[in-house]
Amino acid sequence: HPDDIEFGCGGTLAVWADQGAEVTVCVVTDGSTGTQDRELLGDKLAQLRRKETEEAARIIGAAHLVWLGHRDGYVEYNLDLRKELARVFREHRPHRYVVMDPAPTIDDRFVNHPDHRAVALASLDVTLTAGTTPGHFPELLDAGFEPWRGLRELWMMGPGAKPVVVDISSTLERKIKALMCHASQVGPNADEIAGWVRTRAAEEGERAGYAFGESFQVIN
Repeated sequence: HPDDIEFGCGGTLAVWADQGAEVTVCVVTDGSTGTQDRELLGDKLAQLRRKETEEAARIIGAAHLVWLGHRDGYVEYNLDLRKELARVFREHRPHRYVVMDPAPTIDDRFVNHPDHRAVALASLDVTLTAGTTPGHFPELLDAGFEPWRGLRELWMMGPGAKPVVVDISSTLERKIKALMCHASQVGPNADEIAGWVRTRAAEEGERAGYAFGESFQVIN
């Protein structure tokens, strides 16, 4: 969803961008159902969330923003989704690849969104099959998307505490500023959400001796 990147890894992406990485953000859904406001549902909300996401990506320092446009709340893991993500993977050829956690529940605290689970699992599988192997979806070869076998690191972001903590002390405020771009989501609770983000980042950072952090599971 359009705001999940800022919540999950916005500070880390900003750190990497500052270090010279070329950051590509891929948003699978259109964000069209993420509201309780029935007057805003649908295309109106989707257009608004696209503008919000473009501004947030700029603040983080992303070089590329890719939209797949799936209807928010209706994403299912199937071969078409795997192929779409494989195309993006082959086109942008990541050395470091950040995906969501596909776990159905998180820390006995809440149920992971079905869109998160579908996209996360397909994203993980791309590294083993369709993104790296020529025999998977040969039509991608016909379109000029060669398999990419240069991946060095797979990073899986929260929610939930994970073992590898990144120091985001220098970018926490940018993370929050980018998150606040999603006004359709934070709305009147912006101050409360910003406070929660600071508290959460402080808890994660403390585990590794940093003022603020974000945590990941990393496969090299």
